[in-house]
Amino acid sequence: MDLYKLAYWLEDAVPKIENLDGYLFFDRFGVGAAELRAKAMGYKSMVEAQSWMNIVLLDEFISEIIGDEWELDDPSVDKFLSVFERAWSYQVRALFPAAEFVIERLTDSEYGDLGLRLFSKSI
Repeated sequence: MDLYKLAYWLEDAVPKIENLDGYLFFDRFGVGAAELRAKAMGYKSMVEAQSWMNIVLLDEFISEIIGDEWELDDPSVDKFLSVFERAWSYQVRALFPAAEFVIERLTDSEYGDLGLRLFSKSI
C-alpha cells in the first residue's frame, strides 16, 4: 500500500465531525454541514440518521493492509478498534466538550463486517 492510499483510508476512518442541530455527524466525504443536514432530513429522526450516516466499516481497511488472512475473533481486533475509538473520542472532546456520545462496535460474522458507529445526544 502506498502512502496516498493509507492517508485516504485513515481519513475515512477518522473523519471530520459536524454539529447538526446539536447532533454530531461524520463528514466523511467533505460535503459540509448543509449537504449532511439535507441527507439527515431523509430519515425519521436525527438519531436514525446517525445510526446510518455515522457507520465506518474497517474490515476492508484491514484487508488492504494485511490481506484477507484475519478473523473477526482475533484478539488484536479489540486493540485495532480501540485505536479508532480513542481518535474519535479525542476529536469529539476537543471540538465539542459538552457532547455526550457513545461509540458502538459493529461486527457481522455473516458478511465479515467490522466497524464502529458514533451516536451523540443533542448538545
